[in-house]
Amino acid sequence: MGCKACCQKIPTRYWIMAMIFLTTYINYTTRSNMSISLPAMVTPGKKKIAECLKDVNSDQYTVQNVSEEDTGEKYHWDEKVQGLVLGAYFYGYLIGSLPGGIVAEWIGPFWTIEAMTIAAGILNSACAWVAPVHWGLLFAARFLIGLCGGLIYPALQCLIGRWAPPQERTKFVACLMGNTLGTCLTWIIGGVVIRYYKWPWSFHVMSIQIIVFCLVFGVLAYDSPELHKWITDEELNYIKQSQEGKVSKTKAVPPYKNIFTSFPFWTLCILHFGNLWGLYVQITAVPKFMKEYIGFDIKSSGVLSSFPHLARLFLGFGFGFLGDYLKKKQFKRVIILKSFIILSHIVPGILMALMSVAKCNSTVAVVLLTLSMSINGSVVVTNLANPTDLSPNFAGTIFGIISFIGGISGFIVPSMSGAIITTYGNNGKSWGLVFALGGLIYCGCGIFFMIFGTADTQPWNEKAETEGQTST
Repeated sequence: MGCKACCQKIPTRYWIMAMIFLTTYINYTTRSNMSISLPAMVTPGKKKIAECLKDVNSDQYTVQNVSEEDTGEKYHWDEKVQGLVLGAYFYGYLIGSLPGGIVAEWIGPFWTIEAMTIAAGILNSACAWVAPVHWGLLFAARFLIGLCGGLIYPALQCLIGRWAPPQERTKFVACLMGNTLGTCLTWIIGGVVIRYYKWPWSFHVMSIQIIVFCLVFGVLAYDSPELHKWITDEELNYIKQSQEGKVSKTKAVPPYKNIFTSFPFWTLCILHFGNLWGLYVQITAVPKFMKEYIGFDIKSSGVLSSFPHLARLFLGFGFGFLGDYLKKKQFKRVIILKSFIILSHIVPGILMALMSVAKCNSTVAVVLLTLSMSINGSVVVTNLANPTDLSPNFAGTIFGIISFIGGISGFIVPSMSGAIITTYGNNGKSWGLVFALGGLIYCGCGIFFMIFGTADTQPWNEKAETEGQTST
């Protein structure tokens, strides 16, 4: 009774927004904890001298072994093995994202999220048990965790499509920014746990969080407003009337032919690809540039490594509220959408292209990185919200497909950056080429959408009412 009274005091859809935020938070704890745990699991290698440090009193910087800390049992895994372990999640995530939409639309987003999160929690603790046996088992566990994670984001788009009134949609989408908090807190909590309790507990602590989340989610989340036990009639009518009959809970196979032959879908796909390309440059190439060229390891500084992500989180919510405010002021959704692309793609692309001007100045590089990532929080109004614009009924399917296609950039960017640095050397000219190309793709994809993109609900959003279909 207490939970019911509390839910009725606060609109039920706000509880759903909170669950979306916490889902992305939890999703990223299992996604990012390997990057903090793996260094504690392997025997330290040799410290590289950054290019900028070689030019200044180079005799003071000699190659030396990194001091070992007692963080638990260590394994002699070379760089290739470590790369495979770190990349295992993303291989699984890429594959899982493709069917994620249809799974959520068929069995419902609630059970998709709940079941996949429980499975990820079990597999997460299993990492600590299988790592001593063989790194291949750890790779398999991380791959399966990624597979579970890949199904969750399309399910969240499906949940947003069913719960969000159009005038509040970007606030719902802004809740997907819980992932940034998940990354930051995982790095902080994981580091502390590893220091005092050894690396196996860095996995188990995250799994404990997952157990608590699943209990809360199981009580508060439902597939749709019509199924929620505690929603008031007033709020239910408000959501249904605001959606104007565009959302149906009828089970239906997504209209794949119509989707893949839809030009608006492909403009969104290009927009999302450009955003993910830019993000992968920011989270893979930039830290490498700062460590191996400038000589400043941003990941070793808890505050500096977290600040760009936290800034993106808070600005993401700010942009979400601003987008909904402009819609209430009768601005057309397509105008809001295309205007915000300047912030989500164009400005970050320009800032990325400017990274090479930092040269050996770590302060300039940190400022550019922080500005680029934080302003990119406006994606909650652009490519993260556009799937629901095009088709509230099949937003999960759309998001799964564009995540699969865009996710390919996660493999291209590190390979391309490595090839450029290997070919032309670890110098300012090479890094300038990496950042210039990243900025060009970032901006180019944004400009393409500004010319050709749309926010109109597509004709294929309608679900065919055929015999044998049932409501969820």
